[in-house]
Amino acid sequence: MSLVLVDRPEPGIARLCLNRPERRNAFDPEVRDALVEACASVAFDDDVRAIVLGSANGVFCAGGDVTGMKNMSPEAGRRRMQTSHRLVRMMLDCDKPIVAGVEGWAVGAGAGIALWADTIVLGESATIGIPFFKLGLVPDYAIFHTLPRRVGLAKARQILLYGRNYKGQAAVDIGLADELAADSDVAGTALARARELAAQPRHAMSLTKRQLALWPQTLGPALEMENMAQSLGFQTEDFVEGRSAFLEKRKPKFA
Repeated sequence: MSLVLVDRPEPGIARLCLNRPERRNAFDPEVRDALVEACASVAFDDDVRAIVLGSANGVFCAGGDVTGMKNMSPEAGRRRMQTSHRLVRMMLDCDKPIVAGVEGWAVGAGAGIALWADTIVLGESATIGIPFFKLGLVPDYAIFHTLPRRVGLAKARQILLYGRNYKGQAAVDIGLADELAADSDVAGTALARARELAAQPRHAMSLTKRQLALWPQTLGPALEMENMAQSLGFQTEDFVEGRSAFLEKRKPKFA
């Protein structure tokens, strides 16, 4: 059985679904390695314009598989994290927009994975939480990087220090998710958002994601990056198409 299912539900869209139902998609080295392989297969594919992260069984990810975290020496722990960081870097450096469709639980490492996404669609009864303190551990999977960027430092501090779970609308209200969907329509809504993002100009999308990743910036470096990005943008076929569509009063069709 494949631990990560990969399909192409529509042209330009790749969907990766965690598939370990007997453990509620708990993350272990085997699932991690399968996700690394799956991510690599789509992140560098020019035919893919947007990526959907989801689950095949109604639970996004119940966190790290604690049963495998036994007799973990500092050396073993460091090797484990270095391998995990290969996956983190691949997803956070990805030029393509990522949408997460979160059903059931996304806690611990599961929350970390969801937070890689540019857009998080959350089921009405789904829960996001970062309860690492219950295991005597600190958050990982780049949560210290992604969470403050999503909710701000003050809210991130409260989420991390108290280790509370946030369900449905409460998660959207605090900024942990972007859109609430009926539990039965999470996958469909996530696919719809990916469809919107896939239709955007590829080059401008890539550079916009890179500029957002540099936040916070002082004015000087921000303007310099803007200068470079826009100068390149003027040279693209996307700009030619966008300008023509504007003048002809039609919707652009980006290659």
